[in-house]
Amino acid sequence: MKVEDDVLYDVAGLCKVLGITEKTARKLLREGKIKGKKLAKKWYVPGSAIKSYFSEDR
Repeated sequence: MKVEDDVLYDVAGLCKVLGITEKTARKLLREGKIKGKKLAKKWYVPGSAIKSYFSEDR
């Protein structure tokens, strides 16, 4: 699946792109492993943050 840098993904979109559950996505966001912003009660993740998650050395 192609991830666009300038697109904001909500939790559902993040789950679809990464093939993970909502619980896992929220855990990654809470722990700061994927950089996102919480506006009101919803998380938003830029495509660039998803790409950088995979390019970091673990």
